[in-house]
Amino acid sequence: MVIQQFSMKNRDGHTLRGVATIPDGAGKFPCVLLLHGFTGNACGYKNLNVILARALAEAGIACVRFDFYGNGESDGQFEDCTFTGLYHDAEDVFAWMAAQPFADPERLFLSGQSMGGYVAASCAPKLKPRGLLLLCPGAGMWFGAAQRADAVTQKGQDWFDMEGLRYKMAFNYDMASHPAPFEEAKGYEGAALILRASDDKLVDERTCEGYRACYGEARVVTVEGGGHNFASIPARKAVAEEMIAFVKANI
Repeated sequence: MVIQQFSMKNRDGHTLRGVATIPDGAGKFPCVLLLHGFTGNACGYKNLNVILARALAEAGIACVRFDFYGNGESDGQFEDCTFTGLYHDAEDVFAWMAAQPFADPERLFLSGQSMGGYVAASCAPKLKPRGLLLLCPGAGMWFGAAQRADAVTQKGQDWFDMEGLRYKMAFNYDMASHPAPFEEAKGYEGAALILRASDDKLVDERTCEGYRACYGEARVVTVEGGGHNFASIPARKAVAEEMIAFVKANI
C-alpha cells in the first residue's frame, strides 16, 4: 500500500492536513473518507483509524483521513472550531478526495466515528456518497448542548477545560442551532451501515435505531466488546471486516 500525506485549503483558507492510504496498483479505487471523533485526530483513539485505513487498503479500498480545523496537525486552535466548521471541512475534503487520481468519483463512501459519525450523517444528504458507515455515531452531543453551555456561561466563563483543551461554549451554541440529528440526517437515500460496540457507554442502541429509521436501506451491527472506541483487537478486526464487506457489497 501507499501512505501519502496531504494538505489542502478549506473554504476559509485554512490548511487541513491528513493521510491517504492507497492500495498498491494502478487505477481508481473505491474510497472511504473517515472522520475522527471529538477532541481526536486523524489517527483515531489508539490508532483506530490507522488500523481501519490499512485494512481497507489491503482489501483494495482507499481511505482518506484528516484532522479537522483546530485539531491535530491542521491549522487553528481547538477553541476556534465549530460544529458548522466540522461540517464544512467534511464537505471540502470529500470534494478534494473525489478529484484525486486514486479515487473513483462514482464509488465514494463517507464514514465517521463518534462525533465524526454524527458529522457524516449530517453531511450525507448533501454529499450523496455511495455508502454511509457510521461508527458509534455521537448524535447525543446535540441534545441539551445549549443548556450545558448555559451552565458554564452563567458562571461568567465562555469556555471549559476539556482535559487540557479550551472548549468554547460557542461550539455548543452553534451545534444547537442545527436541526436535531435525526432530522438533519434525513434525505440520504443510499446504503448505510451502523456499527456499535455491545458495551458502548456513550452511544446507546436507541441512537443507532434513530439513524436506521432515517434510511431506507440500513443495517445496525453490534460488535462484541471494545467500548466506545472499539478498543480491543477482536472488536477492531470485526469493525474492519464489516466495513470492507459493506463497501464491496455496494460498489
